[in-house]
Amino acid sequence: MKLLLRVLFYTVLVYASYQLLAGLMQKKPQLPKVLQDYADNAMQQYLCKTPVSWRIGQLDPAFDLTLEQAEQAAHSASMQWNQAFGLELFRYDSIDGFAINFAYDERQQQVLQQALLQRNLARYDTNINQRVAGLQQQSAQLQQQQRQFEAQNQQFAADVAAFERKVQQASLDRSALQREQQQLNQRQQQLQQQADNLNTEQQRLQREQQYINDTVADRNALLPQQTTEVAKTEVGLMEIRGKQRVMTIFAYKTLTDLQLTIAHEFGHALGVGHTDNPASVMHAALNTQQSRLTADDIQALKAQCDL
Repeated sequence: MKLLLRVLFYTVLVYASYQLLAGLMQKKPQLPKVLQDYADNAMQQYLCKTPVSWRIGQLDPAFDLTLEQAEQAAHSASMQWNQAFGLELFRYDSIDGFAINFAYDERQQQVLQQALLQRNLARYDTNINQRVAGLQQQSAQLQQQQRQFEAQNQQFAADVAAFERKVQQASLDRSALQREQQQLNQRQQQLQQQADNLNTEQQRLQREQQYINDTVADRNALLPQQTTEVAKTEVGLMEIRGKQRVMTIFAYKTLTDLQLTIAHEFGHALGVGHTDNPASVMHAALNTQQSRLTADDIQALKAQCDL
């Protein structure tokens, strides 16, 4: 009987322990979330409060890029962020800095080439549209001036005819006729000067029209290289594993574009995500509107790092 009670007691004890353990397992998600939030906050403080050291790592010869050029592009990109905040967010460290690797990717290089073609076409179109608009405005002004000149010329012809009739009248004062003749000569000289100016302006507008035609021809010469659609691709990648960072550059066309790409990945190195403004460096895709950090980039980092 005592043995049976003892077995029953242990059975109840094991069951109660199982129920307690089950209850603890049900509450398990709350603890990891607290720890995750703490880890996220700690990581955010680490990313934002500690200057990020960088260096040039592997440099694929396929890029035809020197170490000095790569370092200069990275220096220029880091200085954009440092100067924007007046803080040393990034610093060069040839030994302990995280690696900026250059790994040539032919597919991404070709896609980037297509994107840059679109960029060049956009620049052509902007220039052409501005010149055409200016030419139209100037042509309208010239036409108005020509109409005014024609009216003045007709009035002058009528005044000359009236003067000739006066000359035939012997009773008129000769001195008055001489003064009027001098005035007509002066008007004739002024009209001739206006005619010369109008002809010069017309020739200038013709040269401007020819320039626009040549620019359109140069722009259209690029079209056979253009594909119907430009695919999106990552020309750079920023990886953060714990406190370790690695940046990889897959493609670039010009040193200016390379600097923008590195500046974009530096933003990711601080935990900044993509912005909606196409002109901002942290926009998802390289485009013609980007040149330097914008207010959107600065605000994104302030929000991320509570600066």
